[in-house]
Amino acid sequence: METTTRSTSVAPAVKPHQAPADAHNQFVKDPVAHFRAIPWCATLLNDPAILNIIVVDRRPLPSGESNFVRRTMNSGTTVRATTTFLRMVQPPLGKKTGESETISRSTELLKGGGPADGEDPRNPFLLFNALLDLGEDLCGFAGTMQGGLFAVLMDEVMGTAANFQAKLGAYTVQFNTKFLRPVKLPQVVLVRGRVIKLDGRKIHVRGTIEDKDGNLMAEGAGLWVQMGRDVGRSQL
Repeated sequence: METTTRSTSVAPAVKPHQAPADAHNQFVKDPVAHFRAIPWCATLLNDPAILNIIVVDRRPLPSGESNFVRRTMNSGTTVRATTTFLRMVQPPLGKKTGESETISRSTELLKGGGPADGEDPRNPFLLFNALLDLGEDLCGFAGTMQGGLFAVLMDEVMGTAANFQAKLGAYTVQFNTKFLRPVKLPQVVLVRGRVIKLDGRKIHVRGTIEDKDGNLMAEGAGLWVQMGRDVGRSQL
């Protein structure tokens, strides 16, 4: 099992949760190797702007929290494998990225940031990414992903991005989905989320679902509010 962490002077407010190497409970035994065997995914994972690559923990929790993603959407016919990675929006000095210059075709995802939008250079608005191998049992119409799952996937990823800016966690108060293209199944997709503005306790987040060619399948816009006390957190 491969886990990659690259040295950097920036870090999110909370440490990304890393599953034990051989106890992540995903259907695919080695999710990172699984995605590295897919050329377009390997290009993403080899980008020098990546800070770390994370194997997502899918072990059920005693409390029943997150059972929908840890149990229901965790099988050989639903979500077969998941790997996440944090990426800087700007590449390291002196290095070229392995991706296209634009990173994403979504201008909403990449806008914002800086002092005017409440960004702390010690905890910048990083781009959170998730590769998901989606199976045929996630269909609504035949061969097409069920519409509600667009929001589920983006909410999980965007919520994780929000939590990286909230020491005590954050919860969703508003979420809008813009459907652009159907997701045909089975298929591997890239889901992205990024905070674009902090306004007091309010965290403004944007997200996308993209295919192997960078086509936007959906865009999401959400508002999270930081917790006033530690009551746990959702993290993909």
